[in-house]
Amino acid sequence: MKAVRLSFGLVASFQILLSIASAQDPVAIPEGIAGALETGQNRGFRVISAQAPDLAEIPNSFLRAIQQLNGTLNVDGDVILDEAEKGPNPDGSFDVDVINFEKDANPEVIDLTLFPDDTEFPGIPGTGGHTTLFTTEVMTFLELSAGEHTFGAQVFVGRVDTTPSDDNGLQVFTGTNPRDFFATQLAEFVRPADAPAFGVTPWDYEFTITAPVAGIYPIRLVYWSQSGAAAFEFYENSDLVNSDGSIVAYRESTAPNHSHAYIAEVSPLPGVSDIAPAVPITVLLRDDKTNVADGSVKFSFNGVDVTGQATVTKSGGNTMITYQPPVARQSERNEIVLEYADSTGQVFTREWSFKNALGTKPPKVTGQWDFSGGLKATIGADLIFNDDVSASDTQFGTTTSLGIADINGEPAEVMFVPEGDDVGYKCSHGIAPNGGGLYVNRYTLLMDVMRVGSSGASSLIQASPKKNPGDATFFWQGSNMGQGGGGYNGDGSFTADEWHRIGFAVDLADEKVITKWVDGVLQDEWVPQSKDHIRRAMEPEVLLFWDNDGERSQWYVNSVQFLDGKLSDEEMEALGGPTAEGFEAPSATGFQINSAVIEVNGDVTLSWGSREGRSYTIEASADLQEWVELTDGHPSQGDETEFTELVADREGANVRYYRVTEE
Repeated sequence: MKAVRLSFGLVASFQILLSIASAQDPVAIPEGIAGALETGQNRGFRVISAQAPDLAEIPNSFLRAIQQLNGTLNVDGDVILDEAEKGPNPDGSFDVDVINFEKDANPEVIDLTLFPDDTEFPGIPGTGGHTTLFTTEVMTFLELSAGEHTFGAQVFVGRVDTTPSDDNGLQVFTGTNPRDFFATQLAEFVRPADAPAFGVTPWDYEFTITAPVAGIYPIRLVYWSQSGAAAFEFYENSDLVNSDGSIVAYRESTAPNHSHAYIAEVSPLPGVSDIAPAVPITVLLRDDKTNVADGSVKFSFNGVDVTGQATVTKSGGNTMITYQPPVARQSERNEIVLEYADSTGQVFTREWSFKNALGTKPPKVTGQWDFSGGLKATIGADLIFNDDVSASDTQFGTTTSLGIADINGEPAEVMFVPEGDDVGYKCSHGIAPNGGGLYVNRYTLLMDVMRVGSSGASSLIQASPKKNPGDATFFWQGSNMGQGGGGYNGDGSFTADEWHRIGFAVDLADEKVITKWVDGVLQDEWVPQSKDHIRRAMEPEVLLFWDNDGERSQWYVNSVQFLDGKLSDEEMEALGGPTAEGFEAPSATGFQINSAVIEVNGDVTLSWGSREGRSYTIEASADLQEWVELTDGHPSQGDETEFTELVADREGANVRYYRVTEE
């Protein structure tokens, strides 16, 4: 096992602990949403579009789509204008009979779609005369019988290597007002693993929903397109919805529980973490058939009514709520309860939460694998074989026993990665969602590797196997590394059949850049990137050396490390080239503290995973600024070690931070 200096920080709170449960997105429509069958009025759909100026740099994401529709989209503080034409309805929508759109109504493209007689997307092209960077919202009320219903939507997938992606997006919602930010999500189109990697392809996406009773159900479909092909068809079986023989759709509902004032947008997003304390909380309410009642807004933060400290501004049909929590707060907890009433007197309550950052944190190691014990982790969770070929053909040994080149003249313990369609290694990197997004937006990936052979591209990591189960995230190709057009810039020093230390230092939140390094030499500053990027932001579990379409090769791997945070250029340069000992990164935080138990008498007992023959320094702090050493030379007790801080030594502190460092 290679030498690594380890340190771990933990906060222990002596106040009431709250747990927040979250549920998976259902495919069953909840009770209480349906209107009576006779409430459907005027067959068809209401459709409205929003469009950014041509060549604007906006992300390909659902958040961007709803911000376009809400008129709140901005990039780096610049408001993105809406160029889409508006329809004759009071809300700017168009009345249409069926959803059968193609951006140019082009006969050559129509031949690729399922249904004939495609029309242009309503409102597109807009005043700018182009057909890119738009979002289209479809609102309808479907007449559903009780039970299951399977719908189809045809959209386009683009090349996997464009930045941002050119795949079309689609999400489907229901609720008494399905425009509400907290409406029930029924479906989300995710690029399938078997979609062609290169080229533009129409894709038939099917989803099934279950109606609890027969009735009229409000449905919202949010479709968006980037710069490539764009088409959207909504059907059931072999018929467009609302055509003869298909499910009936209505533009209006007279049900009293439908189309009320709603929450259109919240920021920060529910469930995110690592939000700067100075970021305000904002909520956008919008009127529909009913209005937000004057003076009805009540706003609670962490159990305290702060309505009087919030700013509530009404403009047209929009009500904006802004609240700035205490910037100097010492808890990451942010729990919001919002209550408002509409013009009929109906009261709505919504609850959500997020976490803010506690001070500036240096990058810390959350996962490391050195292959001296198979897939066992030096830091974090063990790797898992992705398939039987990985398990049977992966080899472990030394450079000497495997008959390959040593690293800087020294033998090293390594893993041999075989070829194979699904070969790869499931990796839980241990980094929580950060950068104010739902995924890991700030991270550093380091590897000491040797690529075998020099033909074709070869995957290094698939960062989002669930969200984007197609092409991998970063590759070796032509003695450089990256992915997609413009992603392989470098000096060609990542040569095959030689050991190299490579690194990707990623910040999709603030810097919006990925720096790429080979042997301590900067290869490229890769921009632009965006928060929660479908290809670059990491899910909780990633796949190492995996790709869905065979862009793989054999590798020898000496060490792999993930850090929570982006290492600076100076730190990346200082890492230099590969070593037989592997990584010893700055501010390394590695082994896992298993528990911090508050005893009945107030003492605190820490326990952590440890190693034989080691000793530890334990420190404590009340504010993450000044640290007090509680002890050093604390001997290892085997695989797990404990230390107890007496209540008398805490001097009455209600919040305590602990840091354990392996000496």
